[in-house]
Amino acid sequence: MTLEQIESIFNKLQEGSSLSLQLLKIKVSAKNKTSYSTCKVNLSPEGRLTHFVGEISDHYKKEFKKYHTVKEYDGSADAQTIYELPAENVLICDEFKTLQEAISKPDVEINPLKFSASAQLIKETLSINGEDYRIKLFSMQNPITTLRHKFWESSGIFSEIDNKVLSLRTNLDIIIIDDTAYMLSMAGEKLFNIERAYKGICLQKVAAVEKMRIVTDFELFRTCASSGHNPRRFVAFNDEHLKKLENSDDRRRLAEKFGLPLLEGKFDTTQNGVSEKLVKLLCNKGMVDPFDDLPMEVSSPRKWE
Repeated sequence: MTLEQIESIFNKLQEGSSLSLQLLKIKVSAKNKTSYSTCKVNLSPEGRLTHFVGEISDHYKKEFKKYHTVKEYDGSADAQTIYELPAENVLICDEFKTLQEAISKPDVEINPLKFSASAQLIKETLSINGEDYRIKLFSMQNPITTLRHKFWESSGIFSEIDNKVLSLRTNLDIIIIDDTAYMLSMAGEKLFNIERAYKGICLQKVAAVEKMRIVTDFELFRTCASSGHNPRRFVAFNDEHLKKLENSDDRRRLAEKFGLPLLEGKFDTTQNGVSEKLVKLLCNKGMVDPFDDLPMEVSSPRKWE
């Protein structure tokens, strides 16, 4: 979807039908498997949920201006970008299916106050220009909270309130439209345990670099690649670029352009910063300025249009 199409959905949220509110629990097992369970929540008086969805819509009529583009999720973290993840994306495909199953079968018996929620979820069906969209709105915080230092007044006396309450948020972290997820903030990664996915990709790609024998000290490179923010960069790993580095002439040309020292034809990862630079280049963070031919670091590349 384009930015304009997503915005039009936000503008019409209050017009949706089949509205329902659920609490969502996310569990990650010791083997990094993700499971979901949901609990249905009923609000009173009737129509209160529709009114709240209208507040979300009004909030994003102003908030949406901060977004400049929609792009496929690549591990970067630009607050002005909405990141798109279709259900079949390898990063979320298993979790997406499991999540949908949990949403379709919410627990209607459990007391929501005893449900250890990870997020709030509102689902609805929205019709725009004769086309129906299945909408799911997620806020990745537990909406059940215990009031502290809150008091209610009766006959001039204030008494402390210490009950648990449902505190809904108009700020969203991720929206699913039909079979595509759109991350509005990086907190949306928690819904699909994406950290697990990109760390797995990192391990695979680092192993591919090892087979190429293009670095002097592979263990130093492995340590750098798997540390800090580097694992998420491997979502954008460019296999074609790695393949080109098999060629010694291409390695020499790249080394000269981006200041990567070579030792006997290999990138000298014993020198400070070389592993980090190589990770960036392999993950599409290194480009060349078209005017003065100087090397540049970019947050994420986009095809020139």
